[in-house]
Amino acid sequence: MTENAQTLLLNNVLLLMNTNAAYSPAGTTSTTLVMAGYGKTFTPQKTGRVLIILYANVNNNTAGDGVQAVLSYGPGTPPAAGAAVTGLPTGGTAKVTSAAAGASGEVVLATVLVGLTVGTTYWLDVAYSAITGGTATISIIYAAVIEF
Repeated sequence: MTENAQTLLLNNVLLLMNTNAAYSPAGTTSTTLVMAGYGKTFTPQKTGRVLIILYANVNNNTAGDGVQAVLSYGPGTPPAAGAAVTGLPTGGTAKVTSAAAGASGEVVLATVLVGLTVGTTYWLDVAYSAITGGTATISIIYAAVIEF
C-alpha cells in the first residue's frame, strides 16, 4: 500500500463503542443460552461494516462444568438479563470448563459484521449458559465496536 492509501484507511476507521466498565449480571443455572442483558448500542455511520471484540471472565461454581458464550446483536430494544435468546448470534461459541469450583476463565469473542444499515442503532449482548449444570456467571470486562 502507498502511504496515501494507509492514511485514507486510517481516516475511515470509526470507534463506535469503547467500554471498559465491567458488567456482571446474576448467574444462571440454565443449560440453554440466555441473554446477559449487556445492552450496549452502536450506530454504523459510514460503511455498515464493523469489527466487534468483547473480553469477559466466566466461571461455573461446579468443578468440571463450565460456561458457553456467544455474541449476539440486533436492532431495536436490547434484551434484559436472563431473557430467552434473541437477535442474531455471531462469531461462534466459546466454551470454558472450570477445573475447580468457581475457577475463572477468560473468553474473547470477536467477529466482523457486514451489511449493517448505516444510521440504524444496534445492540450488542452475550448469550451464555452453564454447559451441563451448576451456576454459570459472566463478567463482561471490555467491548469495542470499530467501523471500517
